[in-house]
Amino acid sequence: MAVTELQTLVLWALLGKPGGGGFQKDIKPQVKKPDRKALVKAGLITAVKRGRPGYWLEVTDHGWAWAAEHLDARLPTRSPAGSFVFQTWLTRLKTFIESRGITLADILGPQRAAVGGSTQRSGERPVSQPLDYNTIRERIRRAYLAVTDGRLNTRVLLSDLRDMLNDMDRSTLDEALRRIHLEPGTTLSGLNNPQELTDSVRAAGLTFKGEPMYVLWITK
Repeated sequence: MAVTELQTLVLWALLGKPGGGGFQKDIKPQVKKPDRKALVKAGLITAVKRGRPGYWLEVTDHGWAWAAEHLDARLPTRSPAGSFVFQTWLTRLKTFIESRGITLADILGPQRAAVGGSTQRSGERPVSQPLDYNTIRERIRRAYLAVTDGRLNTRVLLSDLRDMLNDMDRSTLDEALRRIHLEPGTTLSGLNNPQELTDSVRAAGLTFKGEPMYVLWITK
């Protein structure tokens, strides 16, 4: 099934939101029923009715894969929502850059050539940089603050945290999160609202002493 230019822009708008989801009423461009149903039929998003706020739209794994393969897909040239989506993506890019400690040139500048399964710039030698716990802990904190716009004592879904730290081995990150959970000022918690337990949120969770955890709080 072909995806229209406007439907593609709707998908980019959703992908610009943390976790790739949001209420239909909050999405720009305005999501009309035919476009919503078409994206659902194509398997690119899910649409779940959640009371008065209306439909919660969320990009599926297939949608993420489609987006990765169609970054050059055509977009509507006359939609005023294009600049809004672009601004959202730039904000997300800024958050990504700050959480990784990299520069814009690392992304948009001359790219590194693959060498032995890793990447390096011309003339550089590959350098192994194993991360110790303190380094991982600091990266988690920076990613947390990036998601919350610098606010403490605000919940962050582990799914959003993993998006920010997706270059880190899952077992390494899980071990660090369990260790952080035991420290003053940081807490893992579950979710009381079953409607929030989407497939992506559930998949990003971890267990601590048999209890499922989906949220990280940092209070100091």
